[in-house]
Amino acid sequence: MTKVTVGIPSYNEQSNIKTILESLVYSNLNSINLSEIIISDDSTDDTPNIVNQFMKNHSKKIIFLHNDKRKGAASAWNDIIQNANGEIIVLYDADVNPNPDCTVELVKKINDNVGICASNPKAIPSKGIPAQGTIFLGSWLESVRKRQLSQYTVMGRGLSIRSDIAKKITIPETLIAIDLYLQNRVIDMGYDVVFNPNAVIQFKPAKTFVDFSSQVMRATKGHRQLKELGYSIKYQLSFRAAIGEFIRVAMKNPNGALSTCLCLIMIPVFASRGKNLDNELWHIAESTK
Repeated sequence: MTKVTVGIPSYNEQSNIKTILESLVYSNLNSINLSEIIISDDSTDDTPNIVNQFMKNHSKKIIFLHNDKRKGAASAWNDIIQNANGEIIVLYDADVNPNPDCTVELVKKINDNVGICASNPKAIPSKGIPAQGTIFLGSWLESVRKRQLSQYTVMGRGLSIRSDIAKKITIPETLIAIDLYLQNRVIDMGYDVVFNPNAVIQFKPAKTFVDFSSQVMRATKGHRQLKELGYSIKYQLSFRAAIGEFIRVAMKNPNGALSTCLCLIMIPVFASRGKNLDNELWHIAESTK
């Protein structure tokens, strides 16, 4: 059986951490050997106590790496990768809920030629303009991937990566677009990056304009950071293809498309109301990262 490490970066996830741990412990993992779960944690809330209690009640090997100072997601991913003993590392955000077979689906696509497999994040149905905008963008991105309009497939909510490849990479700690950075590095090393639509991860959509604005602003800054580091983004979606697919998806979900446009228009207004919206040490979101 393939030896697998699951890694979870966390920061003040007291409302979410138990859910993902239970999801992993009770998932269908018969075809792989989940040898360990590594949590790299910067929390100042009750997350450490929840994890420690969970560790007492379950036999699964859980390694809890707690930092007294907030270091950010890139540092957490580096810690997880360097401490992993598995042949394949599966990385999940702490606030997601992978489907029972998601870990297996991510692992089975990795081989001698494939270095990374991306998951298929799906927003949990929710009301409100920001939520509808998030859900629409998720549907648009899934459609882009399924129709193979672009090979930009990696998203940090969930992915798998070969351990031997990952251990050759050190992620800059101030980097926001960690997923895109890994994609570029793995492609540069001569390996493929694939998308598995069956590796479904449920996540909470943004419920406030500030949280929606933060997601868009951080993504924009993350792309800019990569260019400043000298990386050309591989297989970037063309503007024409992006607009064409937006229209195609909008025909199926016009309310979602309208909500997305309203959210994008309102970004300058709500961006001024939050701190660190485009920082690698993101603001404390009310709904989702």
